[in-house]
Amino acid sequence: MPVKGILFDLDGVIVDTLHYHFLAWQEMFKRKDGEVKELTVLIHEGRSSKEILPILIKESGIQIPEEKWNDFIEEKRKYYRSIVKVIFYPDALDTVRKLRKLGIKCALVTACAKKNMEKALTSEQRALFNIIVTGDDIPRAKPNPDPYEIAQTQLGYKKEECLVVENAPLGIQSAKAAGIRCAVIATTLPMEYLKGADFYLKKLPDIFKYISLFQNHSEGLQPF
Repeated sequence: MPVKGILFDLDGVIVDTLHYHFLAWQEMFKRKDGEVKELTVLIHEGRSSKEILPILIKESGIQIPEEKWNDFIEEKRKYYRSIVKVIFYPDALDTVRKLRKLGIKCALVTACAKKNMEKALTSEQRALFNIIVTGDDIPRAKPNPDPYEIAQTQLGYKKEECLVVENAPLGIQSAKAAGIRCAVIATTLPMEYLKGADFYLKKLPDIFKYISLFQNHSEGLQPF
């Protein structure tokens, strides 16, 4: 079935900012004499902050009372916005523009807070997407199906008419739980962490090859 909607993750697909999320978590735990690993942050990308925080607390070995979690998370987000240098992956925005010209609707689906998303994208860049779903808009974060189901519903297309583009294991799981095909690009983690996706993109513009093949009854597609 032809692809009519593309659902993009933000961090790790459109913008190269995940290292700054790690640096922000690292700083917050360092203030309490704790230490966290970047790999842990990358593997758990897509979880809500309230879900990843207890994982990092356990890893660091420090204690943060649960009633202090919200303040800790908000401080982390503020610090992230103060240090982040937004770098777009090659051809990311051009790919979205070309998709729109082809009549394909595009959604941005991110677990990050709306303020963090707005720090990454200008209003003009946000306008490239037909809809945007952030962590503030969903009841359950990745790997639950909610983020991509909500985006797919808002686009107004059937699940089989959509394709998710992800870079993280929990994002792949979210897409598959939602019943939507998923293409993965290894920007932040090696391929050994990215099992379960349907297709592999070496670079983002490869998506046009897959769209063309889908239009031709998926003949010749190379599964991941």
